[in-house]
Amino acid sequence: MSDIRDYDVVVVGGGPAGSTTAALLAKNGRNVMLLEREKFPRYHIGESMITGVIPAMEELGLTDELDKRFQPKYGISLVWGLDSEPWRASFDQTGRYDHSWHVVRSEFDELLLNTARGFGVHVEEQAHVTAVLSDENGTVTGVTYRRGGETYHVTSRFVVDASGQARAISRKLTEVSWQEDLRNVAIWNYFTPYVPLSDGRQGGDILVESVKTGGWIWGIPVAGDKLSLGHVLPATLVAEAAAQGLSHQGLFDRAVENSEVAKTMIANGAPVDKLRTARDWSHVCMSFHGPGWLSVGDAAGFIDPLFSQGVWLGTSGAWMAARALEAALKNPADTERALDRYELVYRVLYDEFLSFIRFFYDPNKLREIYLERAQQDVWHPDGNLKVGFITLISGIKALPNITGFDPLGTDLPKTVRM
Repeated sequence: MSDIRDYDVVVVGGGPAGSTTAALLAKNGRNVMLLEREKFPRYHIGESMITGVIPAMEELGLTDELDKRFQPKYGISLVWGLDSEPWRASFDQTGRYDHSWHVVRSEFDELLLNTARGFGVHVEEQAHVTAVLSDENGTVTGVTYRRGGETYHVTSRFVVDASGQARAISRKLTEVSWQEDLRNVAIWNYFTPYVPLSDGRQGGDILVESVKTGGWIWGIPVAGDKLSLGHVLPATLVAEAAAQGLSHQGLFDRAVENSEVAKTMIANGAPVDKLRTARDWSHVCMSFHGPGWLSVGDAAGFIDPLFSQGVWLGTSGAWMAARALEAALKNPADTERALDRYELVYRVLYDEFLSFIRFFYDPNKLREIYLERAQQDVWHPDGNLKVGFITLISGIKALPNITGFDPLGTDLPKTVRM
């Protein structure tokens, strides 16, 4: 057993939410340790970003590097609803940012982790957290982890669970609520070459297409010659297919065959990787914080990735978590107030996306019905339905709640339409 080390904050998990939380705290002068179970770079799905991530990337000084390294994403092209024609919404319609990025997550996540290192975060990779430390009152005081055959104790004023759906810390401290109507499975592969959606900016869009056999397909141009193509469908349909002898590959092939646009994008392409699958079950924790701990990113809540909001939700939570923890570190008397407000605003972000995704998931509506619903959720509608839609699903609508987050504030955040 090694000597005990002490930090202001220990962050468990080095994905976007964890690296961003750690980097922002260290940038503010805090002594931060980050423990990551794997060795980066490592593979991860979730390759398409919305423009709501940009303020956090600006704060970390990464936008120029992201522009250099990754494919630009200009909007979303959809084959969805009762209308026969595909339709599109462009990021530049919001008047804020004209593009985000499609990224290779192994590179993107490593970039964020190294950025945290650059701000002074003590990063330990291949570190497996084995226990949560707490005092006699139940307040979390640190963690125990193993690395390289050695066991270490680390103490801190706060522990942040950013370990993703593993919920390495919070699963021991709070219950989770599953969204039963969004218990899905994702099946995907990569294809090269592929046919872009167009020769212009639309060629940088993500494709989101509903399929008659159930679920939907994504198409993400992660490189000039490589397309990430995935199928998301209810877990019940996967189980029914398995009972009939249909494999994951068979399900994937059936979805592509029944698509209108996706199949044309890979008509002359071939898979260049193995078929991958992942459980895609939407959930939210009953509590986002407790004495000595806080959850952020997928460890707090995960929503079906229909609009590519996962990294945005995680980094937005990280932005607010860093501010809330800074307030608590400055004045322990403000801890409960700051963390309560963090949870309040974070839940508004989560609930808003969940509410709209549930509405949108029914593909048997006219396009205008989806757009009108989004427009009702936008704070300052200007009458253009597509502007309302893209402002909502890009995360731009929520930016005042995020970038203006005051952990000691009293104003209620903008709430969701119920």
